[in-house]
Amino acid sequence: MICTEITKSIIYNELNKEDCVNWFDRKEKKFLHNIDTFYYSVKLNNDFRKDSPDKSCLKLRQFFNSVIDRSNFDMVIPFAVPDLDMQLNIRPFRFARFYNINIECPDLFDIFIADTVPDGADGEDSVTSEIIVQLRSYLLWQYGATKSFEYSYEAVKAICRMFNLEIFEVKENRIDYCWHSNYLQNPEKFFRIDNLVKMQVSRYKRIHYEYAFKPNEEYENDYISMGKRSDKCFLRIYLKSKEVVEQGYKPWFFKEWLFNGLINRYDYYVYEKAFLKRSWKYVDVARLEFYAEYGSKEIYREECAAIVSGEVEKSDEYISNLADKLTPRITLITNVEYQTMRKMSKSFELKFTKDNEDKAECRRIYDYLDNRYLITEYLTHSTFRLVTPEGDINKSRRDYCSFWKALRSCRMEDVKKSPKDLKLTRDYTRRMNKEIVKKRIINATITYSLYTKGINQDDVALDAADVLLMLNDNDIHTMKQVKQKRIIQLNNMLLNGPVEKTRRRYKLLDSESGELIE
Repeated sequence: MICTEITKSIIYNELNKEDCVNWFDRKEKKFLHNIDTFYYSVKLNNDFRKDSPDKSCLKLRQFFNSVIDRSNFDMVIPFAVPDLDMQLNIRPFRFARFYNINIECPDLFDIFIADTVPDGADGEDSVTSEIIVQLRSYLLWQYGATKSFEYSYEAVKAICRMFNLEIFEVKENRIDYCWHSNYLQNPEKFFRIDNLVKMQVSRYKRIHYEYAFKPNEEYENDYISMGKRSDKCFLRIYLKSKEVVEQGYKPWFFKEWLFNGLINRYDYYVYEKAFLKRSWKYVDVARLEFYAEYGSKEIYREECAAIVSGEVEKSDEYISNLADKLTPRITLITNVEYQTMRKMSKSFELKFTKDNEDKAECRRIYDYLDNRYLITEYLTHSTFRLVTPEGDINKSRRDYCSFWKALRSCRMEDVKKSPKDLKLTRDYTRRMNKEIVKKRIINATITYSLYTKGINQDDVALDAADVLLMLNDNDIHTMKQVKQKRIIQLNNMLLNGPVEKTRRRYKLLDSESGELIE
Protein backbone atom coordinates (compact mmCIF):
# COMPACT_ATOMS: atom_id res chain seq x y z
CA MET A 1 0.00 0.00 0.00
CA ILE A 2 1.24 3.50 -0.88
CA CYS A 3 0.06 6.26 1.46
CA THR A 4 -1.35 9.56 0.19
CA GLU A 5 1.55 11.66 1.48
CA ILE A 6 3.97 9.78 -0.77
CA THR A 7 1.92 10.49 -3.91
CA LYS A 8 2.33 14.26 -3.35
CA SER A 9 6.12 14.16 -3.89
CA ILE A 10 7.63 15.12 -7.24
CA ILE A 11 9.60 11.91 -7.65
CA TYR A 12 6.50 9.75 -7.22
CA ASN A 13 4.93 11.44 -10.21
CA GLU A 14 8.12 11.03 -12.26
CA LEU A 15 8.53 7.27 -11.74
CA ASN A 16 6.45 4.73 -13.61
CA LYS A 17 3.83 2.71 -11.75
CA GLU A 18 6.01 -0.37 -11.40
CA ASP A 19 8.92 1.61 -9.91
CA CYS A 20 6.57 3.43 -7.53
CA VAL A 21 5.30 0.12 -6.17
CA ASN A 22 8.87 -1.20 -5.93
CA TRP A 23 10.14 1.79 -3.95
CA PHE A 24 7.18 3.01 -1.91
CA ASP A 25 4.92 0.06 -1.14
CA ARG A 26 4.69 -0.98 2.52
CA LYS A 27 2.18 -2.22 5.09
CA GLU A 28 0.20 0.43 6.94
CA LYS A 29 -0.15 0.51 10.73
CA LYS A 30 2.07 -2.52 11.17
CA PHE A 31 3.45 -3.83 14.48
CA LEU A 32 6.35 -6.21 15.09
CA HIS A 33 6.74 -7.77 18.56
CA ASN A 34 9.68 -9.53 20.18
CA ILE A 35 11.58 -10.02 23.43
CA ASP A 36 14.48 -7.61 22.98
CA THR A 37 16.49 -8.20 26.18
CA PHE A 38 16.60 -11.34 28.30
CA TYR A 39 18.59 -11.86 31.50
CA TYR A 40 18.27 -15.04 33.55
CA SER A 41 19.94 -16.10 36.79
CA VAL A 42 21.39 -19.45 37.78
CA LYS A 43 21.50 -20.46 41.46
CA LEU A 44 24.03 -23.13 42.42
CA ASN A 45 23.98 -25.63 45.25
CA ASN A 46 27.65 -24.82 45.90
CA ASP A 47 28.77 -22.45 48.66
CA PHE A 48 30.22 -19.25 47.13
CA ARG A 49 30.41 -17.20 50.34
CA LYS A 50 33.68 -15.48 51.18
CA ASP A 51 35.01 -18.16 53.60
CA SER A 52 33.61 -21.08 51.65
CA PRO A 53 35.44 -24.43 51.93
CA ASP A 54 33.60 -25.70 48.83
CA LYS A 55 36.21 -27.41 46.62
CA SER A 56 34.38 -26.61 43.37
CA CYS A 57 34.10 -22.95 44.30
CA LEU A 58 37.79 -22.79 45.23
CA LYS A 59 38.72 -24.48 41.96
CA LEU A 60 36.78 -21.86 39.99
CA ARG A 61 38.34 -18.97 41.93
CA GLN A 62 41.84 -20.33 41.50
CA PHE A 63 41.39 -20.80 37.75
CA PHE A 64 40.00 -17.35 36.96
CA ASN A 65 42.33 -15.53 39.34
CA SER A 66 45.25 -17.11 37.53
CA VAL A 67 44.15 -16.08 34.03
CA ILE A 68 42.49 -12.67 34.53
CA ASP A 69 44.54 -9.50 34.80
CA ARG A 70 41.96 -7.18 36.37
CA SER A 71 44.07 -4.11 35.63
CA ASN A 72 43.87 -4.78 31.88
CA PHE A 73 40.31 -4.20 30.69
CA ASP A 74 41.32 -4.76 27.05
CA MET A 75 42.34 -8.33 27.77
CA VAL A 76 40.50 -11.06 25.87
CA ILE A 77 41.38 -14.72 26.49
CA PRO A 78 39.95 -17.61 24.45
CA PHE A 79 38.19 -20.04 26.77
CA ALA A 80 37.94 -23.68 25.69
CA VAL A 81 35.31 -25.67 27.57
CA PRO A 82 35.34 -29.50 27.31
CA ASP A 83 32.52 -30.99 25.22
CA LEU A 84 31.35 -27.58 24.03
CA ASP A 85 31.68 -26.57 20.38
CA MET A 86 31.27 -22.85 20.96
CA GLN A 87 33.54 -19.80 20.81
CA LEU A 88 33.90 -18.31 24.29
CA ASN A 89 36.19 -15.60 25.67
CA ILE A 90 37.14 -14.51 29.18
CA ARG A 91 37.16 -10.77 29.89
CA PRO A 92 37.85 -8.78 33.07
CA PHE A 93 34.60 -7.17 34.06
CA ARG A 94 32.45 -6.14 37.01
CA PHE A 95 28.67 -6.24 36.90
CA ALA A 96 26.22 -5.46 39.74
CA ARG A 97 29.01 -5.43 42.38
CA PHE A 98 29.50 -9.18 42.76
CA TYR A 99 29.90 -10.47 39.21
CA ASN A 100 33.57 -10.02 38.32
CA ILE A 101 34.01 -12.82 35.77
CA ASN A 102 32.67 -12.33 32.25
CA ILE A 103 32.56 -15.20 29.78
CA GLU A 104 31.26 -13.99 26.44
CA CYS A 105 30.08 -15.59 23.26
CA PRO A 106 30.81 -12.55 21.06
CA ASP A 107 27.71 -10.70 19.84
CA LEU A 108 25.38 -13.41 21.19
CA PHE A 109 25.45 -13.65 25.00
CA ASP A 110 27.43 -12.94 28.18
CA ILE A 111 27.79 -15.12 31.26
CA PHE A 112 28.58 -13.18 34.46
CA ILE A 113 29.90 -15.20 37.41
CA ALA A 114 30.38 -14.01 40.98
CA ASP A 115 33.39 -15.66 42.61
CA THR A 116 32.02 -14.49 45.98
CA VAL A 117 28.43 -13.85 47.08
CA PRO A 118 27.22 -12.17 50.31
CA ASP A 119 25.95 -14.14 53.28
CA GLY A 120 22.25 -14.64 53.66
CA ALA A 121 20.32 -13.22 56.59
CA ASP A 122 21.60 -14.34 60.00
CA GLY A 123 24.49 -16.18 58.40
CA GLU A 124 22.22 -18.43 56.33
CA ASP A 125 23.01 -19.58 52.81
CA SER A 126 23.21 -16.76 50.30
CA VAL A 127 20.13 -15.99 48.22
CA THR A 128 22.23 -14.23 45.57
CA SER A 129 22.52 -16.12 42.29
CA GLU A 130 26.09 -17.03 41.41
CA ILE A 131 25.53 -16.70 37.65
CA ILE A 132 23.61 -14.20 35.52
CA VAL A 133 23.31 -14.59 31.75
CA GLN A 134 22.50 -11.79 29.31
CA LEU A 135 21.16 -12.71 25.88
CA ARG A 136 22.01 -10.11 23.23
CA SER A 137 19.29 -8.67 21.02
CA TYR A 138 20.81 -10.10 17.81
CA LEU A 139 20.45 -13.64 19.15
CA LEU A 140 16.88 -12.98 20.33
CA TRP A 141 15.73 -11.40 17.07
CA GLN A 142 17.29 -14.05 14.87
CA TYR A 143 16.50 -17.20 16.87
CA GLY A 144 13.73 -16.30 19.31
CA ALA A 145 13.70 -16.38 23.11
CA THR A 146 13.40 -20.14 23.61
CA LYS A 147 16.20 -21.19 21.24
CA SER A 148 18.39 -18.33 22.48
CA PHE A 149 17.97 -19.48 26.07
CA GLU A 150 18.72 -23.09 25.17
CA TYR A 151 21.80 -22.15 23.16
CA SER A 152 23.30 -20.07 25.99
CA TYR A 153 22.31 -22.58 28.67
CA GLU A 154 24.38 -25.27 26.94
CA ALA A 155 27.42 -23.09 27.67
CA VAL A 156 26.34 -22.56 31.30
CA LYS A 157 25.96 -26.31 31.86
CA ALA A 158 29.32 -27.06 30.22
CA ILE A 159 31.11 -24.50 32.43
CA CYS A 160 29.44 -25.95 35.52
CA ARG A 161 30.55 -29.46 34.54
CA MET A 162 34.09 -28.16 34.05
CA PHE A 163 34.26 -26.99 37.70
CA ASN A 164 31.95 -29.67 39.17
CA LEU A 165 29.31 -27.10 40.04
CA GLU A 166 25.72 -28.21 40.68
CA ILE A 167 22.82 -26.13 39.33
CA PHE A 168 19.90 -25.71 41.72
CA GLU A 169 17.46 -23.54 39.76
CA VAL A 170 17.18 -21.12 36.84
CA LYS A 171 14.91 -18.08 36.94
CA GLU A 172 14.12 -15.05 34.79
CA ASN A 173 15.94 -11.90 35.90
CA ARG A 174 14.96 -9.17 33.45
CA ILE A 175 12.95 -9.36 30.24
CA ASP A 176 12.12 -6.48 27.90
CA TYR A 177 9.01 -6.74 25.72
CA CYS A 178 9.03 -4.44 22.70
CA TRP A 179 6.72 -3.47 19.86
CA HIS A 180 8.20 -1.81 16.76
CA SER A 181 5.61 0.02 14.69
CA ASN A 182 5.14 2.36 11.72
CA TYR A 183 1.65 3.27 12.98
CA LEU A 184 2.61 6.76 14.17
CA GLN A 185 4.09 9.10 11.59
CA ASN A 186 3.44 12.17 13.73
CA PRO A 187 4.44 11.02 17.23
CA GLU A 188 5.00 14.65 18.29
CA LYS A 189 1.27 15.29 18.06
CA PHE A 190 0.14 11.91 19.37
CA PHE A 191 2.35 12.00 22.48
CA ARG A 192 2.02 15.72 23.15
CA ILE A 193 1.71 16.10 26.91
CA ASP A 194 -1.83 17.51 26.88
CA ASN A 195 -2.95 14.68 24.59
CA LEU A 196 -1.12 11.96 26.50
CA VAL A 197 -2.57 12.99 29.84
CA LYS A 198 -6.04 12.43 28.40
CA MET A 199 -5.17 8.94 27.14
CA GLN A 200 -2.80 7.27 29.58
CA VAL A 201 -4.09 4.98 32.30
CA SER A 202 -1.31 3.72 34.55
CA ARG A 203 0.20 3.71 38.00
CA TYR A 204 3.03 5.97 36.92
CA LYS A 205 3.11 9.40 38.56
CA ARG A 206 5.86 11.09 36.53
CA ILE A 207 6.90 11.20 32.89
CA HIS A 208 10.19 12.15 31.26
CA TYR A 209 10.30 13.73 27.77
CA GLU A 210 13.25 14.31 25.45
CA TYR A 211 12.88 16.54 22.40
CA ALA A 212 15.07 17.21 19.37
CA PHE A 213 14.73 20.41 17.34
CA LYS A 214 14.29 20.16 13.57
CA PRO A 215 14.34 22.74 10.77
CA ASN A 216 11.21 24.73 9.91
CA GLU A 217 10.25 25.32 13.54
CA GLU A 218 9.49 21.63 13.95
CA TYR A 219 10.60 19.26 16.70
CA GLU A 220 10.87 15.54 17.33
CA ASN A 221 9.53 13.88 20.43
CA ASP A 222 12.11 11.12 20.28
CA TYR A 223 12.01 9.66 23.81
CA ILE A 224 9.41 9.25 26.56
CA SER A 225 9.93 7.20 29.71
CA MET A 226 7.88 6.40 32.79
CA GLY A 227 9.21 5.11 36.07
CA LYS A 228 12.83 4.41 36.96
CA ARG A 229 15.14 1.83 35.43
CA SER A 230 15.42 0.15 38.83
CA ASP A 231 11.61 -0.11 39.23
CA LYS A 232 9.62 -3.30 38.82
CA CYS A 233 8.62 -2.10 35.37
CA PHE A 234 10.21 0.72 33.40
CA LEU A 235 8.40 1.94 30.27
CA ARG A 236 9.97 3.77 27.36
CA ILE A 237 8.56 4.91 24.02
CA TYR A 238 11.04 6.27 21.51
CA LEU A 239 12.11 6.53 17.86
CA LYS A 240 13.85 3.21 17.28
CA SER A 241 14.85 4.13 13.73
CA LYS A 242 16.69 7.21 15.02
CA GLU A 243 18.48 5.18 17.70
CA VAL A 244 19.76 2.61 15.19
CA VAL A 245 21.05 5.34 12.85
CA GLU A 246 22.79 7.39 15.53
CA GLN A 247 24.23 4.52 17.54
CA GLY A 248 25.79 2.99 14.43
CA TYR A 249 25.04 -0.62 15.39
CA LYS A 250 22.28 -3.22 14.85
CA PRO A 251 21.86 -2.44 11.13
CA TRP A 252 20.06 -5.77 10.79
CA PHE A 253 16.94 -4.02 12.09
CA PHE A 254 16.61 -2.40 8.65
CA LYS A 255 16.31 -5.89 7.16
CA GLU A 256 13.80 -6.94 9.83
CA TRP A 257 11.62 -3.91 9.16
CA LEU A 258 11.84 -4.35 5.39
CA PHE A 259 11.07 -8.09 5.49
CA ASN A 260 8.04 -7.45 7.69
CA GLY A 261 6.71 -4.50 5.67
CA LEU A 262 7.26 -1.79 8.28
CA ILE A 263 9.40 0.21 5.84
CA ASN A 264 9.67 0.29 2.07
CA ARG A 265 12.74 0.12 -0.17
CA TYR A 266 12.95 3.90 -0.32
CA ASP A 267 13.10 4.08 3.50
CA TYR A 268 15.66 1.29 3.44
CA TYR A 269 17.83 3.26 0.99
CA VAL A 270 17.69 6.44 3.10
CA TYR A 271 18.28 4.66 6.41
CA GLU A 272 21.36 2.90 5.05
CA LYS A 273 22.91 6.18 3.90
CA ALA A 274 22.22 7.87 7.25
CA PHE A 275 23.47 4.83 9.19
CA LEU A 276 26.84 4.91 7.43
CA LYS A 277 27.15 8.59 8.40
CA ARG A 278 25.83 7.86 11.92
CA SER A 279 23.78 11.01 11.52
CA TRP A 280 20.02 11.41 11.82
CA LYS A 281 20.39 14.86 10.28
CA TYR A 282 21.79 13.20 7.15
CA VAL A 283 18.36 11.65 6.47
CA ASP A 284 17.29 14.74 4.48
CA VAL A 285 20.55 14.73 2.50
CA ALA A 286 20.06 11.03 1.76
CA ARG A 287 16.61 11.85 0.38
CA LEU A 288 18.27 14.30 -2.03
CA GLU A 289 20.78 11.59 -2.89
CA PHE A 290 17.85 9.35 -3.82
CA TYR A 291 16.42 12.00 -6.12
CA ALA A 292 19.81 12.66 -7.74
CA GLU A 293 20.00 8.94 -8.57
CA TYR A 294 16.41 8.23 -9.63
CA GLY A 295 14.73 11.57 -10.33
CA SER A 296 14.03 12.95 -13.83
CA LYS A 297 14.26 16.75 -13.70
CA GLU A 298 17.86 17.63 -14.52
CA ILE A 299 17.81 20.97 -12.71
CA TYR A 300 16.85 19.27 -9.45
CA ARG A 301 19.20 16.34 -9.99
CA GLU A 302 22.17 18.67 -10.45
CA GLU A 303 21.31 20.69 -7.35
CA CYS A 304 20.83 17.54 -5.26
CA ALA A 305 24.13 16.08 -6.48
CA ALA A 306 25.94 19.33 -5.64
CA ILE A 307 24.52 19.38 -2.11
CA VAL A 308 25.33 15.70 -1.53
CA SER A 309 28.92 16.12 -2.76
CA GLY A 310 29.45 19.24 -0.66
CA GLU A 311 30.13 21.48 -3.67
CA VAL A 312 27.20 23.65 -2.63
CA GLU A 313 26.46 24.47 1.00
CA LYS A 314 22.87 24.99 2.06
CA SER A 315 21.22 25.45 5.43
CA ASP A 316 19.50 22.53 7.15
CA GLU A 317 16.18 24.29 6.66
CA TYR A 318 16.76 24.66 2.90
CA ILE A 319 17.78 21.01 2.54
CA SER A 320 14.75 19.87 4.52
CA ASN A 321 12.34 21.95 2.41
CA LEU A 322 13.89 20.73 -0.84
CA ALA A 323 13.77 17.12 0.32
CA ASP A 324 10.09 17.49 1.27
CA LYS A 325 9.36 18.93 -2.15
CA LEU A 326 11.14 16.24 -4.15
CA THR A 327 10.74 13.10 -2.05
CA PRO A 328 8.45 11.60 0.61
CA ARG A 329 9.36 11.78 4.26
CA ILE A 330 10.74 8.52 5.56
CA THR A 331 8.70 6.05 7.58
CA LEU A 332 9.41 6.42 11.29
CA ILE A 333 9.67 3.34 13.50
CA THR A 334 8.46 3.85 17.07
CA ASN A 335 9.33 1.38 19.82
CA VAL A 336 7.12 0.75 22.85
CA GLU A 337 9.13 -1.21 25.40
CA TYR A 338 8.38 -2.58 28.86
CA GLN A 339 11.45 -3.42 30.94
CA THR A 340 10.30 -5.95 33.54
CA MET A 341 12.43 -7.02 36.50
CA ARG A 342 12.21 -10.17 38.60
CA LYS A 343 10.80 -8.25 41.57
CA MET A 344 7.74 -7.83 39.35
CA SER A 345 7.66 -11.14 37.51
CA LYS A 346 8.15 -13.30 40.62
CA SER A 347 4.62 -12.32 41.68
CA PHE A 348 3.07 -13.53 38.41
CA GLU A 349 0.73 -16.49 38.80
CA LEU A 350 1.72 -18.52 35.77
CA LYS A 351 -0.74 -20.80 34.04
CA PHE A 352 0.80 -24.13 33.15
CA THR A 353 -0.28 -24.38 29.52
CA LYS A 354 2.29 -27.11 28.79
CA ASP A 355 3.84 -29.89 30.80
CA ASN A 356 7.40 -28.71 31.46
CA GLU A 357 8.21 -31.22 34.21
CA ASP A 358 10.99 -32.69 32.07
CA LYS A 359 12.76 -29.29 32.00
CA ALA A 360 13.97 -29.93 35.58
CA GLU A 361 15.75 -26.87 37.04
CA CYS A 362 14.75 -24.79 33.98
CA ARG A 363 11.02 -25.34 34.31
CA ARG A 364 10.41 -21.77 35.53
CA ILE A 365 11.92 -20.32 32.32
CA TYR A 366 9.77 -22.48 30.05
CA ASP A 367 6.63 -21.82 32.08
CA TYR A 368 7.39 -18.11 31.98
CA LEU A 369 7.89 -18.06 28.19
CA ASP A 370 4.74 -20.12 27.70
CA ASN A 371 2.83 -17.36 29.54
CA ARG A 372 4.18 -14.60 27.31
CA TYR A 373 0.76 -13.72 25.90
CA LEU A 374 -0.83 -13.41 29.35
CA ILE A 375 2.11 -11.37 30.66
CA THR A 376 1.94 -8.88 27.80
CA GLU A 377 -1.84 -8.71 28.21
CA TYR A 378 -1.25 -7.64 31.80
CA LEU A 379 1.51 -5.16 30.93
CA THR A 380 -0.43 -3.47 28.13
CA HIS A 381 -3.60 -3.16 30.21
CA SER A 382 -2.87 -2.97 33.93
CA THR A 383 0.64 -1.47 33.92
CA PHE A 384 0.15 1.13 31.18
CA ARG A 385 -2.42 1.58 28.45
CA LEU A 386 -3.69 4.29 26.12
CA VAL A 387 -7.42 4.90 25.86
CA THR A 388 -9.59 7.21 23.78
CA PRO A 389 -9.06 10.86 24.80
CA GLU A 390 -12.79 11.44 25.27
CA GLY A 391 -15.67 9.49 26.79
CA ASP A 392 -16.38 8.29 30.28
CA ILE A 393 -15.22 10.76 32.95
CA ASN A 394 -13.45 7.78 34.54
CA LYS A 395 -10.61 7.12 32.08
CA SER A 396 -10.12 3.56 33.31
CA ARG A 397 -13.53 2.61 31.86
CA ARG A 398 -12.77 3.96 28.37
CA ASP A 399 -11.91 1.72 25.42
CA TYR A 400 -8.36 1.49 24.07
CA CYS A 401 -7.41 4.04 21.43
CA SER A 402 -6.87 2.62 17.93
CA PHE A 403 -3.07 2.66 18.27
CA TRP A 404 -3.23 0.61 21.47
CA LYS A 405 -5.79 -1.80 20.05
CA ALA A 406 -3.45 -2.50 17.16
CA LEU A 407 -0.51 -2.99 19.51
CA ARG A 408 -2.41 -5.47 21.68
CA SER A 409 -3.58 -7.34 18.59
CA CYS A 410 -0.03 -7.88 17.33
CA ARG A 411 0.83 -11.52 16.64
CA MET A 412 3.14 -13.09 19.25
CA GLU A 413 5.16 -16.00 17.95
CA ASP A 414 8.69 -17.03 18.71
CA VAL A 415 11.05 -16.19 15.87
CA LYS A 416 11.42 -18.92 13.25
CA LYS A 417 13.83 -18.23 10.43
CA SER A 418 15.20 -20.43 7.70
CA PRO A 419 18.99 -20.89 7.37
CA LYS A 420 18.79 -18.84 4.17
CA ASP A 421 17.17 -15.87 5.95
CA LEU A 422 19.66 -16.11 8.82
CA LYS A 423 22.57 -16.02 6.39
CA LEU A 424 21.05 -13.10 4.52
CA THR A 425 20.78 -11.05 7.73
CA ARG A 426 24.25 -12.10 8.87
CA ASP A 427 25.89 -11.14 5.58
CA TYR A 428 24.02 -7.85 5.44
CA THR A 429 25.20 -6.93 8.93
CA ARG A 430 28.79 -7.72 7.97
CA ARG A 431 28.57 -5.61 4.83
CA MET A 432 27.19 -2.62 6.73
CA ASN A 433 29.80 -2.91 9.48
CA LYS A 434 32.47 -3.23 6.80
CA GLU A 435 31.31 0.01 5.21
CA ILE A 436 31.48 1.82 8.56
CA VAL A 437 35.07 0.64 9.09
CA LYS A 438 35.92 1.61 5.51
CA LYS A 439 34.69 5.17 6.10
CA ARG A 440 36.83 5.38 9.24
CA ILE A 441 39.86 4.33 7.20
CA ILE A 442 39.15 6.94 4.53
CA ASN A 443 38.82 9.73 7.09
CA ALA A 444 41.91 8.59 9.01
CA THR A 445 43.96 8.37 5.78
CA ILE A 446 43.26 11.96 4.79
CA THR A 447 43.84 13.18 8.35
CA TYR A 448 47.18 11.33 8.43
CA SER A 449 48.20 12.96 5.15
CA LEU A 450 47.48 16.44 6.48
CA TYR A 451 49.27 15.82 9.78
CA THR A 452 52.29 14.31 7.98
CA LYS A 453 52.69 16.59 4.96
CA GLY A 454 50.74 19.64 6.03
CA ILE A 455 48.19 21.24 3.71
CA ASN A 456 48.66 19.49 0.36
CA GLN A 457 46.85 18.76 -2.87
CA ASP A 458 48.32 15.29 -3.43
CA ASP A 459 46.21 12.70 -5.17
CA VAL A 460 44.15 10.81 -2.56
CA ALA A 461 45.40 7.48 -4.01
CA LEU A 462 48.91 8.65 -3.13
CA ASP A 463 47.71 9.52 0.38
CA ALA A 464 46.43 5.95 0.75
CA ALA A 465 49.72 4.52 -0.50
CA ASP A 466 51.66 6.74 1.92
CA VAL A 467 49.76 5.27 4.87
CA LEU A 468 50.84 1.76 3.86
CA LEU A 469 54.41 2.75 3.03
CA MET A 470 55.01 4.38 6.39
CA LEU A 471 54.55 1.00 8.14
CA ASN A 472 57.71 -0.51 9.60
CA ASP A 473 58.42 -3.96 11.03
CA ASN A 474 57.08 -2.99 14.46
CA ASP A 475 53.85 -1.72 12.90
CA ILE A 476 53.41 -4.96 10.96
CA HIS A 477 54.02 -6.94 14.14
CA THR A 478 51.43 -4.83 15.97
CA MET A 479 48.94 -5.35 13.13
CA LYS A 480 49.40 -9.12 13.39
CA GLN A 481 48.73 -8.95 17.11
CA VAL A 482 45.62 -6.81 16.59
CA LYS A 483 44.33 -9.17 13.92
CA GLN A 484 44.67 -12.18 16.20
CA LYS A 485 42.96 -10.27 19.01
CA ARG A 486 40.07 -9.20 16.79
CA ILE A 487 39.66 -12.77 15.52
CA ILE A 488 39.13 -13.75 19.15
CA GLN A 489 36.84 -10.82 19.94
CA LEU A 490 34.54 -11.20 16.93
CA ASN A 491 32.20 -14.12 16.55
CA ASN A 492 33.66 -16.71 14.18
CA MET A 493 30.24 -18.13 13.45
CA LEU A 494 28.99 -14.75 12.24
CA LEU A 495 32.15 -14.23 10.16
CA ASN A 496 32.23 -17.68 8.60
CA GLY A 497 33.42 -17.39 4.98
CA PRO A 498 33.83 -14.29 2.82
CA VAL A 499 30.80 -12.06 2.54
CA GLU A 500 31.99 -10.95 -0.88
CA LYS A 501 34.98 -11.52 -3.14
CA THR A 502 37.93 -9.24 -2.45
CA ARG A 503 38.99 -7.20 -5.50
CA ARG A 504 42.46 -5.67 -5.48
CA ARG A 505 43.00 -2.98 -8.08
CA TYR A 506 46.56 -2.11 -7.05
CA LYS A 507 49.78 -3.91 -6.17
CA LEU A 508 52.72 -2.64 -4.17
CA LEU A 509 56.24 -2.72 -5.56
CA ASP A 510 59.38 -2.29 -3.47
CA SER A 511 61.13 0.68 -5.13
CA GLU A 512 64.60 -0.54 -4.10
CA SER A 513 64.46 -4.28 -4.78
CA GLY A 514 61.72 -4.28 -7.41
CA GLU A 515 60.04 -7.05 -5.44
CA LEU A 516 56.26 -7.34 -5.67
CA ILE A 517 54.68 -7.12 -2.22
CA GLU A 518 51.71 -9.48 -1.99
